Amino acid sequence: MPEKEAKKSNTGLIAGIIGGVVAVVAIVVVIIIIVANGGKNLVGKWNIYSMKEGDTEVTAEMLEKFGMNDSYIEFKSDGTGTMKINGEEQSFKYEGTKVTIDGDSRDVKVDGDKITIEPTSSTSITFKK
Repeated sequence: MPEKEAKKSNTGLIAGIIGGVVAVVAIVVVIIIIVANGGKNLVGKWNIYSMKEGDTEVTAEMLEKFGMNDSYIEFKSDGTGTMKINGEEQSFKYEGTKVTIDGDSRDVKVDGDKITIEPTSSTSITFKK
């Protein structure tokens, strides 16, 4: 009898380990899918919403007064895009949520229907879909 009980407890231990490994693999797969699809949420045209330089925020209304309300960023599904700020257009490449413009890489923070190009200096720009 003790031999059968030992086999039962080893079987339970092995099943627990296998279950744990399966759970970890499932979590890793979900994380990979989320990261790989990060850029798909960006595809489309986003209009400028606000800018922030240090502690000073420029709102959509203020941007309109300055004639900047036609500024936008557009992400294409092929990993390229165009950004127009103050009448000047620039092409860029992106992968996931990392945008590279003229060799300068910046992170894009997605928040619902808004995205913010995180600053490498002190200026961040928020766009709204």
